Amino acid sequence: MAALADNALAPRADLSRFVQRVRVLWRGPSHGDYVRVPDGTVELVVRVTSSTCDVHALGPREQVLRKAPSEVPPDTLGIQFKPGGAYPFFGLPMSELAHRSLSIDTLWGKADGARLREALAEAPSSQARLRTLETALVDRLQRDDVYEPAAAYLVRRGIRLLSGSGELPRVAELARTLGVSERHLRRAFDDVLGMGPKSYARLVRFQRALQASSVQGGRPDWGSIAAGAGYYDQAHLITDFRAVLGTTPGAWARARAA
Repeated sequence: MAALADNALAPRADLSRFVQRVRVLWRGPSHGDYVRVPDGTVELVVRVTSSTCDVHALGPREQVLRKAPSEVPPDTLGIQFKPGGAYPFFGLPMSELAHRSLSIDTLWGKADGARLREALAEAPSSQARLRTLETALVDRLQRDDVYEPAAAYLVRRGIRLLSGSGELPRVAELARTLGVSERHLRRAFDDVLGMGPKSYARLVRFQRALQASSVQGGRPDWGSIAAGAGYYDQAHLITDFRAVLGTTPGAWARARAA
């Protein structure tokens, strides 16, 4: 695993098609909340304390997730899947995981969940736990009853088209490009990604705006950011900020700088 920024590591090669990064979510202790801004991904989270080991999956969301410091103990670990990348590992439509948190026992069964938690609890360090978690995912992928359906390939192609730097295509245009009906495309996105193509496109546009505001620094020009990210106007961007983050762009920027 190669080191990346923010306590993140590149995933091992045989997981790189599915996993975006592995990381320590929280070094702690901290007096601030843990904030997870929605980006269409699923994250497998490991919390180990002196008495417990908890493993659960955070499903894809369309609104911000905030956790108090007490809910995210020091050295909490996460494996963040690429959008659509979690589907083969959990054996259920991602729409059933959307906006939810499910334990590994629920997703993999009590026996497999217990084995993973025991191995993680015995690992001597955070990096050893991350390696243990990666090994468990590779083992899962190699099982005879785990497979990646054709819908996953369709959705990955759709995600690439939506994640490009150009203008975001409408759902009808995306379906035509991919050679499927809009209904088929929506169903595939719901199963593999946990949200429809329109909702995912909205998050792509929102993430573009966040990244542009980070580049501009302390006093972002929200009008130019809105235009560059693909919003109709600044009011449209403000509406999305309120829906996704529960606040205005200016308030978000001030809180981030504090």
